[in-house]
Amino acid sequence: MNLTPEQRTYARLAGICFLANYVLQMAGDSVTIILRGGETAAEVARYAASHYLLWRVCLLEVGLAWISTGVLAFALYVVLEPVDRRLAQLAACMRLGASFVGTASMMFRVAQGRLYLESAAGDVLAPEQLRLLVSVLKRGASEGVELAWLFQGAGAALFFWLFLRSRYLPRWLARLGLAGTAVLIPMSAAMFVFPQYIGPLKLVGLPGFVAEVATAVWLLRTPRMAPSQRGA
Repeated sequence: MNLTPEQRTYARLAGICFLANYVLQMAGDSVTIILRGGETAAEVARYAASHYLLWRVCLLEVGLAWISTGVLAFALYVVLEPVDRRLAQLAACMRLGASFVGTASMMFRVAQGRLYLESAAGDVLAPEQLRLLVSVLKRGASEGVELAWLFQGAGAALFFWLFLRSRYLPRWLARLGLAGTAVLIPMSAAMFVFPQYIGPLKLVGLPGFVAEVATAVWLLRTPRMAPSQRGA
């Protein structure tokens, strides 16, 4: 079975959403997290207060990244529904769960930005109080993301399993995606239980990242489908 015009459109949309998710996430996190590494809570507060519009725009970019995950779930469902409708539905629900939980966790980061602004406006908080409140909000945001990754790993693994069965992707790429995204589940669970090891554990997600970027490029090419296998 070849791709229908509708499936070709949604395959391209899925490729765009894969890339948009990473680009928006990196753009937002680079200013609010990555470039702030090593700074004290007071230093981050001063930066956020003096660049508050930029800070809010960066948080919006991260929120849009989670929304793009929801659009991606629907696009992949349209492409892979002919292979196994039930599994495609379950995979879409899992990735939609990631979108919802990840977007909801943004409330902690928005509150954190507002705390920075208020603390920089006057001596309302002692340095230790600011550090403690920021730590609590960061942990809440981080655990929300870790729970979202549990959903995302499950949904992504199911979608790559359908890609493997359908041969829409090269088999090596589908296998890499299946293995690379499935490990997100134990990785995220370990990060939730042992937050002190978040940095090293993130490296476990690199194969999944590579697989999703390669899949995005492949879907943007919208190759002709090989014969698909319906049912289990």
